[in-house]
Amino acid sequence: MKFNAKNIAYLALITAISVIMNTLTLTVPGSGIALSFTYIPNFLAGYFFGPGAGFIVGVVGDVLGCIIWPKGAWLPLLTLSAGLMGAIPGLIKYLPVKEKWHVLISYVVTYVVCSAGINTFTLWHAYAATKKTFWVYLIAKMPISLANMIANLVLNFLLMPLFDKLILPRLKKAKVQTE
Repeated sequence: MKFNAKNIAYLALITAISVIMNTLTLTVPGSGIALSFTYIPNFLAGYFFGPGAGFIVGVVGDVLGCIIWPKGAWLPLLTLSAGLMGAIPGLIKYLPVKEKWHVLISYVVTYVVCSAGINTFTLWHAYAATKKTFWVYLIAKMPISLANMIANLVLNFLLMPLFDKLILPRLKKAKVQTE
């Protein structure tokens, strides 16, 4: 992806949506369990603009969301995870499988690496390390985390055609004009 003015404007818009989704996250206090839709803008940025752009949108959206609507201490590993939520779909898109599989594979990999992996470890370490082992915390967090991922996946599948119709043609047109 070329970082021209039009693409930067699209990424800024997606970042703003990511910030809004970050501020709308519903968290159970002290548990590390949350319902969040930040997967969606991060996914869209990575999928349509590439892994680097997705990573930037995820990181900037998380940092700005934490500044605007802090819900506790800023945890850098959660910011890294938000960046990876954007980068992973951009990387998975290079796999030689059908497009709909890219979305599903991206969500599964993102869930395992970010949600079940980095996020769970970070929140366990910050809030529950003295109370329970990591594995007990992981098992307790899995059902809600999995439900959150499925809700994001369904919404993403519903939004992809809209994004395809509104933004993808403009991106292709801009790419042709710059070549």
